[in-house]
Amino acid sequence: MTTGSNWTRMSGDSASHPLYPLFYPRSVAVVGASPKGGYGLRVVEALKAFRFAGPIYPINPNYDEIAGLRAYPEIGSIPEPVDAVAIAVPSRIVPGVVRQAIEAGAKSGIAFGSGFAEAGEDGQALQAELRAICGDRFPLIGPNCLGVMSYLGDAALWSIPIGEPRHDGAVGLVAQSGNMALTLMSSSRGLRLAHSVSAGNQAVVDVVDIMSFFLAEPNIRVIAAVIEGLSDVARFRRVAALAAERDVPIVALKLGRSEKGSQAAVAHTGSLTGSDQLYDALFAQYGVIRVDDLEEMSETAKLLSAARRPAGAGLGVFASSGGECGLISDMAAASGVELPDLLPETREALLGLLPPFANPLNPLDITAAGWGNRDVYRETAKLLAMTPGVNIVACIGDTTRVSGPISATGWDKMIAGMADAREQTDIPMAIINILTDASYEMTDTLAEAGVIQLIGARTAARAIGHAGSYARWREIHSAASYAHKVDAERRLTALALLPPAGSGGVSEATSKALLSLYGIPIPAGGLATSLDAALALANEAGYPVALKIDAEGIHHKTEVGGVALGIESDDQLRAEYAALLERVAARAPDARVRGVQVEGMVAGLVELIVGGRNDPLFGPIVVAGLGGIFAEALQDATTRLAPIDSAEARSMLEGLRGAALLGPFRGRPAADISAAADIISRVSVLLAELPEVRELDLNPVLVSADGCVAVDALAVV
Repeated sequence: MTTGSNWTRMSGDSASHPLYPLFYPRSVAVVGASPKGGYGLRVVEALKAFRFAGPIYPINPNYDEIAGLRAYPEIGSIPEPVDAVAIAVPSRIVPGVVRQAIEAGAKSGIAFGSGFAEAGEDGQALQAELRAICGDRFPLIGPNCLGVMSYLGDAALWSIPIGEPRHDGAVGLVAQSGNMALTLMSSSRGLRLAHSVSAGNQAVVDVVDIMSFFLAEPNIRVIAAVIEGLSDVARFRRVAALAAERDVPIVALKLGRSEKGSQAAVAHTGSLTGSDQLYDALFAQYGVIRVDDLEEMSETAKLLSAARRPAGAGLGVFASSGGECGLISDMAAASGVELPDLLPETREALLGLLPPFANPLNPLDITAAGWGNRDVYRETAKLLAMTPGVNIVACIGDTTRVSGPISATGWDKMIAGMADAREQTDIPMAIINILTDASYEMTDTLAEAGVIQLIGARTAARAIGHAGSYARWREIHSAASYAHKVDAERRLTALALLPPAGSGGVSEATSKALLSLYGIPIPAGGLATSLDAALALANEAGYPVALKIDAEGIHHKTEVGGVALGIESDDQLRAEYAALLERVAARAPDARVRGVQVEGMVAGLVELIVGGRNDPLFGPIVVAGLGGIFAEALQDATTRLAPIDSAEARSMLEGLRGAALLGPFRGRPAADISAAADIISRVSVLLAELPEVRELDLNPVLVSADGCVAVDALAVV
């Protein structure tokens, strides 16, 4: 696990990126290659299988020749500095080999073996030594990894047999788990990769560095990342923002949702997984598509990397089976996929094309009579493509049933018809397999025809839903992140208000002064240390008013009787002031009372809770949800990494399960969502600008039809 990196680049082409020699090496040294087998020999064999054009130098002092190639005793004895060094030796030897590689002028390396940070204290020390040796001079993938496969660079620095290369595509794959990368590389699903990287322990080069290289590659349209944990969230945010700017979707499979999954991730590579909820927030904020498994990753990345990417989640779909139409309808509903209704003229045209007993709907059952008829497939797909709201047309084909030559089955007519429709429309065309297996022959045939193959009813629907979500995210977000410049003068003023670090809860008066400094509306009033002061504040604010105890250690005022609401007059205030102090003295006798907060009553339509904290991994985060006394019970909240702008804050509110309560409700007017979003954004700026504030809780925030006020506030330092 890294704590920072020298290898992430935010500009320039891939040829100028420090990781370029790993993906496009002109020469390779393989340290530890042996005719007896092992990682080193496999790398040599993989390079040969890829017809690698440059020289390959096996390094082993015990042999003169390995796999038909001249062997060398050490890196320093080969005739030229190499672009990449593949290191296949025991862990204790790796640091010394890296030193030799650097001294010999090598540009980059990969260490395959295990026995580092995942293997206890000794391994952690060895990994720290390796990181120190590499420094900012030598980019190293691994250790504890399978390597780098560069399909575009015809280079296979890979330590596991994989057969002939089948890719040369537009997806950059990086995985902390080598076997998960291998599974996607070997699959017959048709995911075409440009590069595949097993990142391993990320001692020197990490997942984010590799993603930054992918973004510099002009042919990569999608990044697929299997992530166990991030050590530098801020750097990931910068790279994710760049991906959004360049319209390169990131499809992420984040492991460790469950406690056991998190433990497994830590045991595997020594990675810290972090809060899964915060990963959800991070991904939502930057348009990163989170998937649940490798099948969903494959189909989503495949769809988004196609030459034609769906501009939404509107699906026009047809099949020769009513049951399959029903199944895809259910999967679509569960995945956020829309099935637009057909226009009357479209229905009429379909009735002229199909048997009279066909029922032209979306999904459309073309009946068995349409099977094997190229014209029916073409015209049906074209008619669905012209339907308003349809962004992709799919035929359910069950291509897994193919046995024998495709041309002898009728499947060739389906493929040809869909390919014809693709040529005559601008909408992407797909064939959906209901089952979850595929043949290489069918996959290759569909790829040549330009027809997208989506495998599995659920995963196909999920992929289309993700494509639609990504398109909507891009419409809403003009920028992937909120660029905020710290107001140094305001920060100094705020620090002067705060007590020393570790003091715990700050008084409500101080908390509210902090809010005012950041432009967050609060009720009129202030802190009274006497009855006379309370009366003066009440008259200044205007009745009715509220009284709230302000005392050290009392954060939930209602639990000690420390709140009195709706006070209408001086006489009532005198009585309530005394009664409040008596209740608090009885229920919290040891509390140090600082005074009584006197504030004008505020009316609202909806109560929100807004706040946040400083997370050790993710940094400042802001939270917004339905509030009031039931906030903890309802658990209806959304999270983002601070700072955010009002547009992102609005998307947080729209993401609440109870978002409908913010609109017109049972004759009540809509709440002022813009004002609420403004408060959330300002709170996020406060948290980002003041890391000294460990926690901030505004509950409730009352939202009216024309404004929003933070009624209660608690800051913790």
